Parts: sequence; structure tokens; C-alpha cells
Amino acid sequence: MPQKTILLNSFKESFAVIRNNKFLTALLFILQIALFATLSTLSYNYMSSIVENQKAIDDYLGKLELDETSIMSNLLQHESIVGNNPAIVMENSKKMLKNLRIYLIYIYLMLVIFASAGWAITYKLIHKLGLKKLIICFLKSFVILLLYLGLIFFFFLLLINISFAEFAAERTFSFAKYAAFLILSPVLAYFMFISLSLLDKVKLKDLIQRTLIIGIKKAHIVLMACFINASIFTLSVLLLYFFLEKNLFVLLLSAMLFIFSFVFGRIFMINFIEKLS
Repeated sequence: MPQKTILLNSFKESFAVIRNNKFLTALLFILQIALFATLSTLSYNYMSSIVENQKAIDDYLGKLELDETSIMSNLLQHESIVGNNPAIVMENSKKMLKNLRIYLIYIYLMLVIFASAGWAITYKLIHKLGLKKLIICFLKSFVILLLYLGLIFFFFLLLINISFAEFAAERTFSFAKYAAFLILSPVLAYFMFISLSLLDKVKLKDLIQRTLIIGIKKAHIVLMACFINASIFTLSVLLLYFFLEKNLFVLLLSAMLFIFSFVFGRIFMINFIEKLS
């Protein structure tokens, strides 16, 4: 079967699966909403503290006279050019870094747990899995997400180990430090979705090999499937942005489309990758 035909058939079958399994589809919607609610709560609690720490640093640095004349005057008088209490910057930087690390760890754990459940239920929806296979599918998803997301978060945590005090003082942003992360993360995400879409057909020990074969040899058609999912997601985000304060009904539809993009994306990828393999 031509690969474009596989893509089209998978797209059609995904809608048919949703239409014929309304209860499990609704459960996936609820699970996705629960994930967003959990992430929103975590973000509100931890980002508020991080913003407060950053504000304290900004307020302190804003009071310093850092023009050339003032710096030379302080040096001649053997006074500190960073004020009388530079510990404020260090303390708030440490607190900010600590809160950010804890926040990212919680985000990582929530994504692994909720996404594992989402992929397991999606497989049940498509293949009518029994309880035993459902649990196995959840555990496989958990291991894969733990690995791939673990690598992504690990590299990101390495990046934020730079001194926040140094960053705040210099006000500079080196793109070179983040280029590797920006390139590596999408690559890991690409292979992660392929691995997650092969759980029911491939043993865990053979998964990496099969993932690489499909991801590299059939990259052009897999990327096309990813583009379809990304397009639905992007459309929902744009609609949410444009109708945020304009039309409540369209805003609600946009929010449903946003959630649908995640639910449909998993169903579509499983149907497509299984046929492609």
C-alpha cells in the first residue's frame, strides 16, 4: 500500500475510532483536562515564587548606581560596587534556582504519569485491550516516557545550572548555550512518539531498533503525519489567542479543539505508525 494512502486511511480510521468509542474518548478528554489543571496549579504556585525572587533581584540591582562615574568613585573610596547587601542577589538566585528545579521535576513526573495513562487508554480504545494488556501498555509507556522525557529534562536542567546572579547582573543571553537543547529536544520528541506508537506491536527490547528504522528510513512520511498533528494543535492555539476576549462560544470550541489535538494526535499516530511498520 502506498505510504500516502496509509496516511489518508489512518486519518479516516482515527475519526472512526473516536466516533465508535465515545466513552473512552471522553475519558481521554477528561484525563487531558486533568493534566492541564495539574500543570496550571503547579505553574501558579512555583512561578509566583520565582517571579518574587526575580523582582527582589531587579529591585536591588535597580537601586545601584552602575554608571562609570559612580563605579570609579566607589573603587577610589574602597566601597563595594554591588551595594551594601549583595547577599540579597545570591540568596534570591539560589531560591529561584531551587524552586525552578523542583517545579521542573514535578512537571516531569506529572507528564510521565498522565501521558502513560493517556497512551494506555488510547491503545485500549483502538485495540480493545483487556486489563492485563492495558497495565502492560501503561508500564511500557511509563518506561519510554521516563527515558525520553528524562533526557529532555536532564539537558534542560544542565542549562539552568548557570548562575542566575551572573545572568541578572550581565543581562545577556547566549543563544549558543541553548542551541544544542533546541535541536536535540525536537529530535528526541520525534523518536519518542514513534516508540510510543509501536508499543502493542513491538517488544520493549526491540523498540529502539524499530524506532530508528522507521524514524530514519521513513522520515519523510512520518514527518508528514507529525505536521498534520502540529497543524491541528497550531490552529487551536491561534483560535484561542484570537478569540480570547472576543467570542465566548468560539473560545470554548477552540479550547475543545486544543484538547482534541492531543487526543486525536495519539490515535492517529498509533494507527499510522502501526500500518507503516
